[in-house]
Amino acid sequence: RKPMKKKTLVLLVGACVLIGMILSLGIAEMVHLTGTDKFCVSCHTMQPMANAFHNDVHGGNNPQGFKADCVACHVSHENTFMYLWTKALTSANDVYKTVFTDADKIDWQEKRKERNHFVYESGCLSCHRNLKEQNNQVDKAWLAHRDYFAGTTGKTCVQCHENVGHKNMGIEITKYWDKYNRENNKTK
Repeated sequence: RKPMKKKTLVLLVGACVLIGMILSLGIAEMVHLTGTDKFCVSCHTMQPMANAFHNDVHGGNNPQGFKADCVACHVSHENTFMYLWTKALTSANDVYKTVFTDADKIDWQEKRKERNHFVYESGCLSCHRNLKEQNNQVDKAWLAHRDYFAGTTGKTCVQCHENVGHKNMGIEITKYWDKYNRENNKTK
């Protein structure tokens, strides 16, 4: 009977490992899919941000066709825990606002002034780490950022690069809401 117990234990451990791998892969895929612009735009209030994103180099409007996901900028990249934590908080906030408030009344132009709360430095630096690594006195990009890396300025990336990630966002917000308001006034 002892060999049977060993065999059962091995099968049980193997089944648990297999189930754990399947769950881990499923969760990883879900985390990835919920960070894309296609998912984020499933709420109509995000459409102007998506339009501006697609006009920007970060949204794929570049010769290389590179495209960053929304989470590349809008969640922390300090470590895995902070990534998942800020993603969960941001998602919960967005769902709450969409379901329990009138999201159509959000003043997106005013929200743009709070961009420091929606963009994480660690996200910028996870892609643009070469700026710090270059440390070259003749490289224009490094020279423009040397005070930032030296810690002699309190400015964040989005304080200097106000429209990064969303080209002409103010215009896109105005166009979208003008159209939205015209359509809703016709139906009322």
